[in-house]
Amino acid sequence: MALACLLSAAGAAGALAGQRPANVAVFPVENLSGGSVPADETRQFVMDTLAGAGVRVLSVADLDAFMTRHRVRYAAGIDAATAEALRKEAGVDGALFVSVELSSEAVPPKVALIARLVSLEGTPLVVWADDAGMAGDDAPGLFERGLVNDYQALLGKALGRLARSLLGYLQGGEAETRVKAASKFRPRTAYRVLTLEEGRPYTVAVVPFVNISERRNAGELLAALFTRHLSALEPFRVVDAGVTRQRLLDARVIMDGGISLSDAGTVAALLDADFVLGGRVIRYQDYEGPAGLARVEFSTVVIERQSRKVVWSSDSYNEGTDGVHFFERGTTRTAHAMATQMVGIAAGMIAGRDR
Repeated sequence: MALACLLSAAGAAGALAGQRPANVAVFPVENLSGGSVPADETRQFVMDTLAGAGVRVLSVADLDAFMTRHRVRYAAGIDAATAEALRKEAGVDGALFVSVELSSEAVPPKVALIARLVSLEGTPLVVWADDAGMAGDDAPGLFERGLVNDYQALLGKALGRLARSLLGYLQGGEAETRVKAASKFRPRTAYRVLTLEEGRPYTVAVVPFVNISERRNAGELLAALFTRHLSALEPFRVVDAGVTRQRLLDARVIMDGGISLSDAGTVAALLDADFVLGGRVIRYQDYEGPAGLARVEFSTVVIERQSRKVVWSSDSYNEGTDGVHFFERGTTRTAHAMATQMVGIAAGMIAGRDR
């Protein structure tokens, strides 16, 4: 089986010198796909990968007991109080969260995953994050020899991609997670009046995007992708979604129509954040089978706590066939594959690295 081979390879990689020991809890897999996903299989793969790298992994039974004891209902992130209790009671200094965005076994199969590792020292911050999105017909090649029609093989390939990235961070302190995005995925419009001091860290709180698309969970997906890409950029420290969610609940802040300046000020103060990022998802469209068109459209806004002003805004829209002229070469076959490049470019522009 493809996953078994990858588990063996991950274990071998963990034997390399230069490991960074950690005590990690792997939380239940979050299902953002709207359908069934291999949650248990994915979680076990992640746990085995960490254990193979010499990391102490909290057992499922111990984590379940902790969550029951503390009445933890939200498992897709961690708040400050829960993080402190987990650290003290279980000796855990990191929490790993995996979200399945897309899982389709229809031929050709498709899968998309987002993962992040959160430090539990002090305010929970994202210290590593990456994603993997693939379709079986991404690279059919000559005579369609590159087609992947086996869902398990494709899932194994995506998980292997995340495993290599995670092990790179655990063993070397950092991993190359920036996406090389084509210029066609740049925002259609962008406004930036943001000055960042060199060498100074900036804390960012990412709130769920308002979702007016037909895709369920699209607001959480865009927020997760911005968390993933911003956390890979040097100036930024991204507060975990669990902290943001709990503080919003405690303050009874509801942002049905999007984030306002007053809401942003409240959120920033509660989280001691320099910036608050939010936005709106207009389209997040996938398709099953060999024919269809992926579409992604969203807007983004960043509000600065100190000035209480909008320092970044952008609008992004792309279709899977953008820039494609011959033989469907270069077609983007999943919304995730487009969205991660669109978000990656926008995040770089916010940081001042790509303008």
